[in-house]
Amino acid sequence: MKTKTAFVVLLSILLGYAPLSAQNNASNEDIKAKVNVAVEALDEAFKLEKSKKQNIEEIFSEFYQDQQKLKNNIQRPASGLAQGLSSQDFQSVRKRNEALISERDNRLKKELTEDQYKKWKGDIEPSLHKRKSK
Repeated sequence: MKTKTAFVVLLSILLGYAPLSAQNNASNEDIKAKVNVAVEALDEAFKLEKSKKQNIEEIFSEFYQDQQKLKNNIQRPASGLAQGLSSQDFQSVRKRNEALISERDNRLKKELTEDQYKKWKGDIEPSLHKRKSK
């Protein structure tokens, strides 16, 4: 009887973990794809040096990972033990996302010239949003 119970518990743990693992892999692939699109757009426009390209890749990786964490916290089911943002209102989540964008932009300002940054904000960044919606 103990082995049957242990087997059922082990099986339920494994079956419960598999979808979470697949979801994490999918979100990691999404993040990598977003980073590649953003970095390639900047590299295409400005012909970045290798070190700048690596720094910018790091900026976007952290940015998209933080956005994914924010998104994951919103989507958690609300319960008494939930630690995420599920009980917070839309405005507080929006403010957190705006803070992430602001932090990313401040870091980009250090890597790009003033003209490059203006082109990023005026042309490149809006074009990334258009690609996303297609």
